[in-house]
Amino acid sequence: MWYTGASVKNSSVAAKTGRPRLLVTGGSGTLGSCVASLARASWDVTATYLDGDPGEPAVTWRRLDLRQASQVAKLLAEAEPDAVIHTAAIAAGPREELERVNVAGTRQVARAAASRGARLVHVSTDLVFDGRKGNYIEDDPPAPVTEYGRSKALAEKEVLAASGDAAVVRTSLIYSWRPKLDRHTRWLTERLASGEPVHLFTDELRSPIRVESLARALLELAAGHYAGLLHVAGSQSISRYDYGLRLLRFHGLNPSPVIAALGGESGLVRPLDTTLDSSRARQLLATPLPGVDEVLSAPLAPPARLP
Repeated sequence: MWYTGASVKNSSVAAKTGRPRLLVTGGSGTLGSCVASLARASWDVTATYLDGDPGEPAVTWRRLDLRQASQVAKLLAEAEPDAVIHTAAIAAGPREELERVNVAGTRQVARAAASRGARLVHVSTDLVFDGRKGNYIEDDPPAPVTEYGRSKALAEKEVLAASGDAAVVRTSLIYSWRPKLDRHTRWLTERLASGEPVHLFTDELRSPIRVESLARALLELAAGHYAGLLHVAGSQSISRYDYGLRLLRFHGLNPSPVIAALGGESGLVRPLDTTLDSSRARQLLATPLPGVDEVLSAPLAPPARLP
């Protein structure tokens, strides 16, 4: 069901360089950039970006707008990937834009990959669930309560309909500090630096995962043959409040200004407990999936101190 080496479906392509080819969509993002960087050892990597500086110099960069079906088809035809790791998505915006990027864009990637016989690993989210149950397994039916979660649930269907060989990976909050600081930590530090109040929910539970763990798991899946849904998240369930305090302390910042709040009393439409059961992934994969406390207490080089 899984392999640690890069498998080759398109032998004529691999024969050109001696290595299989990987396409990473969203390669300029926190997750995509980590995937592209780690993949260089075993793959010839093409990564996509939309705006800004793509970063990693040792990969082939291509600009891609997922909203343009012709661009997606052209890129897949030219890159000739053996595998595609699809991380590109938007997390906010009106329903129409979420559907154009997350749903229609994913449909185009999935169909183009399937038509070329490329292995597809698609990244989804724990927010496809309503948060009433927690500890969700792969067989639990999606019931999103946010527009983002709805778009990602629809994207999952597009991937599974396009190919019976694709893997759909649901994950949780991603944290990172090198080379990119994750979006949540950046938001926290910017709010504290500006003196604005920071409210974090004590009743909203997630299963955060370090970006390197998730990226290695995605690459392992890209090289293997597992098909269908798979939950790949950290082993520790933690509230958004406790998670935020740990991240701030790890980065050498004072967490005392953070205010404990209840999501259930906020008036916001948010799922409260979207923790994921990743037992199947831990059985299938060689990649460890440690929890927040294990990662942040490990004897790693300390992160750069933040302002």
